[in-house]
Amino acid sequence: MTKLILPALAPALAVFALAVGPISAQSKATARAAPRTAEGRPDLSGFWQGPLLRTMFESAGGPPFNAAGKAAYDFNMTKSINPEGLCIFAGIPRASISGVPFEIIQNPTRLAFLYELMTAWRSIPLDGRSRPPKIEPSFFGNGVGRWEGDTLVIDSIGFKENLSWVDDDAHPHSEGMHVVERWSRPDGDHLNHSVTVDDAKYYTKPWTFSRVFTHMPAGQQPMEYACDENNLDRSRLGFGPHEPGRYPGVQ
Repeated sequence: MTKLILPALAPALAVFALAVGPISAQSKATARAAPRTAEGRPDLSGFWQGPLLRTMFESAGGPPFNAAGKAAYDFNMTKSINPEGLCIFAGIPRASISGVPFEIIQNPTRLAFLYELMTAWRSIPLDGRSRPPKIEPSFFGNGVGRWEGDTLVIDSIGFKENLSWVDDDAHPHSEGMHVVERWSRPDGDHLNHSVTVDDAKYYTKPWTFSRVFTHMPAGQQPMEYACDENNLDRSRLGFGPHEPGRYPGVQ
């Protein structure tokens, strides 16, 4: 059906159209340039935040389970308590979908993430070292970083499988999961983040998700997170996600 614009509204719409253009252009013109280190690298340091992301599998059309992955998911839904509800570290990629702020601290040879969530941290070497011959499994895995132009690439393996979900919705991952993160700072106020997950034990193909974090306003920063303090839900936690069915379309 064709929609008609009333003649009386035309002048107002014209004024609005003229106003929108300059505001958009001004916004781009006044964007803060991304800072750089003394070595010329993008400086990713700062306090960052973003909303909770619940579309990790969007690029794959939903979780690409194999038979073992579907069985592991069913187990998590019916017999596994949400690890975060037990104050266990989120690890990655789950920390990458969180809506809880974090800080990045960067120097020429190392980059550290300080998460408000569980007051956890991880430290990524940037000095070109190889992985240790024996990797002790951990929730955040063993990550090594490298620069590809202005993009920081973090390659992580060596994960714990038990008491760890790939996201907030009980999707599983195995100890063989391989996570590749790409971080870039297009301007002073935004941090682009792209994550590719490959886990052949539970999924038929890798998948990628992306998001943008924003710099926290001046004077704000992550806070202390004492997970089990006043944890009123501990005694009544059930199996599976905390709020199943709240998010339509989530599998």
